[in-house]
Amino acid sequence: MEHASSPAPAKLNLFLYVTGKRDDGYHDILTLMQKVSLYDTIDIQVEEGNAIQVQITGLTGREAPGDTRRAGKPVPSTPMSTNRDIPVNEKNTAYAAAQLFFRQKGIQKKRVGITIEKHIPVESGMGGASSDAACVLTMLNKLLPSYTGPELFELSKEIGSDVPFFMMEGSGLASGRGERVKKVEIAGPLYYVVVKPGFGISTRWAYSQLKSLTKNGLPFMCDLVFYTKEDIVRCLQNDLEAVAEERAPEIKTIKEKLLQSGAKAAAMTGSGSCVFGIFYEEQEADKAFNTISNDYTTVYKLRGIEQRR
Repeated sequence: MEHASSPAPAKLNLFLYVTGKRDDGYHDILTLMQKVSLYDTIDIQVEEGNAIQVQITGLTGREAPGDTRRAGKPVPSTPMSTNRDIPVNEKNTAYAAAQLFFRQKGIQKKRVGITIEKHIPVESGMGGASSDAACVLTMLNKLLPSYTGPELFELSKEIGSDVPFFMMEGSGLASGRGERVKKVEIAGPLYYVVVKPGFGISTRWAYSQLKSLTKNGLPFMCDLVFYTKEDIVRCLQNDLEAVAEERAPEIKTIKEKLLQSGAKAAAMTGSGSCVFGIFYEEQEADKAFNTISNDYTTVYKLRGIEQRR
């Protein structure tokens, strides 16, 4: 039996412009994404057989390891494979990644057991499902070497729009439906206080409700290869925010509270529902975390992750 385990990081969208509607039903976007210090943990076992099994455990984002902090009392870890929010069949991106890995090249099938310890919130805009899928592809290819790096990257595009971003290290500028990714560097460290309200937002729903697109006037800084902290604050923008705020005004309220707590800027990430504030100093983030924790149960203090030099 072969075995591997790896963390799968969350991400934040530091800007997200929706620039067009495509014939395939997707939207064209331009987005800057940075990985942050909140992780799911993926454990894979490969042995003789012919089945893919996915089990979900953990806290679905209510607590996180490492340098992450969470407000509120700890929630016991319990099996969640029957959680209605997280499928364990081919609708699960990790399952789909494993299935595609074997099918694409006609690789002899194995019994693959995938355990996902969830810490990244569901329907939060933090990319947990995409990160899990990228992690599964990468680990399977280490256990069963079958694809070159470029081949595996191309394969990831078939699973989900954000999956290619998680196949690379560091931050990235994504375009198309998200599958075209260019590496960029963000000066750091940047610290974030992230608030998960008591509801999620479906990505499909958010895009279906868009009433206008950003077709002209994109800031010049949307195509840089290096971003300073000040650049990030200046270009912070999310075209899906207005849609989300119309449905859930609490998103705007959270933004205002983050700004009042000292954030340099605040925005929703992805299609929501998580909202984050940017801080240049860790002490500033700590102070805001403690303040915001008085009003919300699920609050994280996170650090941006850049590629190791």
